[in-house]
Amino acid sequence: MTERTFDLTDPAIYRFWITDRVRFSDQDGSGHINNVAYAAYVETGRVAFMQEVALADHQGEEMLIIVRLAIDYLRESHWPGEVRVGTRLIRLGGRSCVVGGGVFKDDVCIATAECVMALTQDGRASALTGPLRRHFEKLLAE
Repeated sequence: MTERTFDLTDPAIYRFWITDRVRFSDQDGSGHINNVAYAAYVETGRVAFMQEVALADHQGEEMLIIVRLAIDYLRESHWPGEVRVGTRLIRLGGRSCVVGGGVFKDDVCIATAECVMALTQDGRASALTGPLRRHFEKLLAE
């Protein structure tokens, strides 16, 4: 089976969205949205996606922890305003998944992110199997 690829700059690939306010404190000394603010926007989208969609019905003791976060800063942007953050599952592995996100301001993608999350139980890596894997496979196909 060929692995599906996603263009994280394309808003059409996202089914899950949140809106966040660009705060005055999100600016750097040049008046641009700071790189740390982008990480916070992506985190807000990822956490909401995991709570409301990916893990909403999960009753297991496993946890997903971040092992890698990569952000591509595509456009500079400024305060004030709002950003829309689209989030989706983009890959599955044996013990991990990759969550992708796009940050959009004024309908323009200003950043994308990929976050690798490993499944753990009792502090050790755990295989992504059973009902949780089947649920993630459905999300991946959407």
